[in-house]
Amino acid sequence: MPNQQNWTHIAIHHSLSEDGTVFNWRAIRNWHIDHNGWKDVGYHYGVELINNTYEVLVGRPLNETGAHIKEKNMNRKAIGICFVGNYDNSAPSTEMLDVASKRIIIPLMDIFNIDQNHIVFHRDYATYKSCPGKMFTRQLLLNSIIKLNSGLT
Repeated sequence: MPNQQNWTHIAIHHSLSEDGTVFNWRAIRNWHIDHNGWKDVGYHYGVELINNTYEVLVGRPLNETGAHIKEKNMNRKAIGICFVGNYDNSAPSTEMLDVASKRIIIPLMDIFNIDQNHIVFHRDYATYKSCPGKMFTRQLLLNSIIKLNSGLT
């Protein structure tokens, strides 16, 4: 089990489901526990639209190995963040990206000294997947991080 000093990457995912009352963080957690037999949701954090507001959700504690990228031992290296939604058909909203960047990604980069080049997508390792979605590009996410880091908001 890694301790906090071992995190070297941040891994971005999507749920590949439409955000809503059926597919939500609780449903994802239940699927991981009931279907996969895991002890908890595989991600460390989630971002979901709840009552017209993007909320940051807590998954596994940071002192526990994730269950989100089995390839190349990334579960032990990367903090997993899941964006609830299907981003194969449309891009995540700027608001969603900004909430995730401001409240999770940038603080984790600062705390663990993670460079933006170590923000990875699930598909970087599981090349048979589109995760975090065909319309979710690295540039969209980096634009949000750069904007927030430069104080343009």
